[in-house]
Amino acid sequence: MTDAIRLNRMQFYGYHGALEEERRIGQRFDVDVSLILDLYRAGSTDRLDQTVNYAEVYTKVKEIVEGPACALIEHVAEKIAETVLQNYSVVRECRVHVVKPNPPIAGNYDSVSVFIERRRTTAYLGLGSNMGDRAGFLKRALEGLQAEQGVQIVRCSSIYETDPYGPVEQADFLNMTAQIETLLPALALLKKLQTIEADLNRTREVHWGPRTIDLDLLLFGQEMTYSEVLSLPHPDIARRAFVLKPLAEIAPHLVIPRENHSVLTLWQNLNEEEGVRLWKQNNGDGEFGLFES
Repeated sequence: MTDAIRLNRMQFYGYHGALEEERRIGQRFDVDVSLILDLYRAGSTDRLDQTVNYAEVYTKVKEIVEGPACALIEHVAEKIAETVLQNYSVVRECRVHVVKPNPPIAGNYDSVSVFIERRRTTAYLGLGSNMGDRAGFLKRALEGLQAEQGVQIVRCSSIYETDPYGPVEQADFLNMTAQIETLLPALALLKKLQTIEADLNRTREVHWGPRTIDLDLLLFGQEMTYSEVLSLPHPDIARRAFVLKPLAEIAPHLVIPRENHSVLTLWQNLNEEEGVRLWKQNNGDGEFGLFES
């Protein structure tokens, strides 16, 4: 998508900076904001309600730049992008350029600036528990996710009871998957998931051992990355029945990066139906009723 609304060279007077003098005297800030969104409806109907009112965006940016002081213009830019994405759901991506034309540092240069890009991303999570109140831990994890700023649960799969994965003898798991929309970068989302795990008493004493809750970041848009901290898509996604079965329920035709096959095709090729059983709660339907599947 290349359609955009651009607000260029907006000028404000603010008090942001790491130096005491900057916070006391203040200085000029120039800001550019680009909103990436589909403008076809607005262009074909000539209706304001089919686009973003850029006068409103200007006011929101002005409130941030001329509002409470921040030590870093990086934080100013982050607040602008977050505010735009939270307030205008039609905006898929926000690019922000914050400029200090006359920063109080020695040298010969025109200005100092930061530029950031932030976007909405569809991500998929795997959830599992095989200790204590398994269903309760899944529900509390979902509630923790929904409470996080910048995370919105879109849909959840049913709950499945699955055989434990790996060589450690342990109880059966309850597993499910969730589709979310997030404003967070992948690593920031991973840290949120780890915080929720810690809050629910997750420990990592034994590899592939029992756990109160397990939250895996399976897919983050079409991002492909590999590191010791985070690999995307999840490196074992194509081999895990307890992931593919619930994922095929909510996103059967989603093509997995690197695998170049849909979730449904990977599940059919795995063919391990006996190890993944729809879980029934009090003769119910395997769902919490907390979120629609």
